[in-house]
Amino acid sequence: MIYVFRYLLILVYTVLWGTLASAAAFFDRGGRFTCWVARNWIRWVVVSCGVRIECEGLENFDPGRPFVLMTNHQSVFDIAAIVLTLPTNFHFVSKKELAWIPFFGWALAWSGVGIMVDRSNRSRSVASLRAAAERIRGGANVIIFPEGTRSPTGELQAFKSGGFHLAIQAQVPVVPATVSGTLAITPRKSLRVESGRIKIRYGKPIPTEGLVEKDREALKVHVREAIQAGFDPELQRAGG
Repeated sequence: MIYVFRYLLILVYTVLWGTLASAAAFFDRGGRFTCWVARNWIRWVVVSCGVRIECEGLENFDPGRPFVLMTNHQSVFDIAAIVLTLPTNFHFVSKKELAWIPFFGWALAWSGVGIMVDRSNRSRSVASLRAAAERIRGGANVIIFPEGTRSPTGELQAFKSGGFHLAIQAQVPVVPATVSGTLAITPRKSLRVESGRIKIRYGKPIPTEGLVEKDREALKVHVREAIQAGFDPELQRAGG
């Protein structure tokens, strides 16, 4: 019964905050208000579900310097951990299909917080990433899930190349982030949302200044190793 109650609360919060974000998105071209709404929406969800988020490594952020943040992805609560702890405003690189999700999908697309990429069309995908690089050079911070989709086991999957193209084009550092414990919050093959503890660890920025396209694979290996090293083994086992 508690799981049904939690889902009802999440639905109510989503309609409430999502309506506010969607209505304001056309006037929020920088995305600041949308980020504020997202943090409040997620904070209500996290508290109502009895989820506690711990954070390490905030000292690794350089205020005023844009970055590409890359993190693992095993649950929707990965996004919650990042949105609630990231000390800056943010943009997501997302597949264009997310723009059709009611409320927050609309707000992401309309406000510009979501940088929508058409994965079905290579030329449009490349153009989207070039535009994203320009926005980063202009001061935007971008969040990317390099696995491209959620890991069903919590183990890192193969990384896609788009985010690394973007970081090299923008010549900004990659901040590796590792989220542990979220697979236990939303267990595999279950619709439950459990209470529990999540830890996010922000690693030291990995510079891309001076890198060119041929350095992409080496950068990918470096970022993967940094994310892998950040896992909390105990929390990851709890979701296995």
